[in-house]
Amino acid sequence: MEKTRIILDTDIGTYYDDAFAVMFAAQSPELIVEGVTTCYGDTHLRAQIAVKVLEAAGRSDIPVFKGIGMPMRGHALMFGFEGEGILEEGEEPQYEDQHAVDFIIETIMNNPGEIKVVTLGTVSNVAHAILREPRVVENIKELIIMAGVVIPIVDEKGVRRSPREEYNFNNDAIAAEIVLNSGMPITYVPCDVTLYTPLLKEDEERIRKANTPITEMATRILDLWPPQEKLIYTAVGIATEHTALWLHDPLVVMHAFDQTLLKLFPLHIATEYNLTPIERDMYVANANGQQDLLRTNPKKLPPNMDVALEVDGPRVSHFFADRLTAPLGNGVTKELETQGASL
Repeated sequence: MEKTRIILDTDIGTYYDDAFAVMFAAQSPELIVEGVTTCYGDTHLRAQIAVKVLEAAGRSDIPVFKGIGMPMRGHALMFGFEGEGILEEGEEPQYEDQHAVDFIIETIMNNPGEIKVVTLGTVSNVAHAILREPRVVENIKELIIMAGVVIPIVDEKGVRRSPREEYNFNNDAIAAEIVLNSGMPITYVPCDVTLYTPLLKEDEERIRKANTPITEMATRILDLWPPQEKLIYTAVGIATEHTALWLHDPLVVMHAFDQTLLKLFPLHIATEYNLTPIERDMYVANANGQQDLLRTNPKKLPPNMDVALEVDGPRVSHFFADRLTAPLGNGVTKELETQGASL
């Protein structure tokens, strides 16, 4: 089996799904995870969290690198609960000395056309890599981004569930503009698609009933989530009513090696930001008495990336639970197994 080589770039520690994505990647034998890099805010703390998650998955062989914490404009927001259920008080997990941006540049340039970068938070590290070494644009195999909004979701109550100012892009909008305008091969997975991938109740129960270090950590993370969710959603202006446990970030990791879960369309995507939101949405009542959302498209330009617009949500949930409940070390490559046997 030919393996897919990835760098996983994450703001792990705030939303539960970043940790879940790292767990899924660690448990996937189709992947060679070259390294985990951290972005946004306290990237030292986030790197320590990533180390602990990988330890729980039995994958301490995967290196972790601290990356860019501050956006190119504005401030970074930490909520104070990052690491709960993962880090023990007073412990200081160790990660690599090399900076994440240097690692990304070095790995891509030493392996032209072979490395996919999967971003789960801001794209700050990728933007800085482009600025420092523009040739990464032509040497990266693919950049897979979880961020942004293409078609906002309005539920049956008329509540907009996907924000205009999406969290990941909004946390470093200038970096997003640099990356989207770079010309590198991009697959873009917006949150209006990932909001169709809830963790199904039966799959959550499978995880809770499994008895491994990785599922026990996942259970602790889920138990701590409700008050964390309310704080985050209030702070960023999203409706605070709990709806589901969305698998935003595990989905993009899945797509790195399984292209059958998402349906992609070639579109032109550009950043748009201002001091206040620019309202271009109009609500209309449809034949069923519900509200549909119409959105104007101010730019009609040639496609610059592949954009996910449809997803097989139930299959994503089942796939995620299958991997987390698989025997620990399921994602260890044959090369590592052979090396371990010879030590």
